[in-house]
Amino acid sequence: EWFAAASRGDSAMIDRHVSTDPRSRLVGSDATEWLQGGDSIASFLRGEVAGAGGAVKFAPSDVEGYSHGEVGWAATRLTITLPDGHQVQPRWTAVMVRDADAWKIVQTHASIAVGNEEAGWGYE
Repeated sequence: EWFAAASRGDSAMIDRHVSTDPRSRLVGSDATEWLQGGDSIASFLRGEVAGAGGAVKFAPSDVEGYSHGEVGWAATRLTITLPDGHQVQPRWTAVMVRDADAWKIVQTHASIAVGNEEAGWGYE
């Protein structure tokens, strides 16, 4: 539901599924994307959806989701297709808590896989 709504440019899912808890955290794929607080995260995500304008397609694969009581977590591999056809394939994870009748994201992380050698991380 989350990625289908993002593909449509529907930001209403942000208000339904992002926690307003000030301890919530978003870690994005860009070095500057380190946000804390539900309001900051929701504002950032609304900007992302608006910027995509319904022209960017988010296709999850290898989706996993689990829950234990009032806590849940999910992971997926995404293929994001930009309007010019260019594709990016980040990994995405989230931790959620049950709040009334909805799951609310309290922590989410997206990363673009780069090999350890390419990142300069290695042992001799």
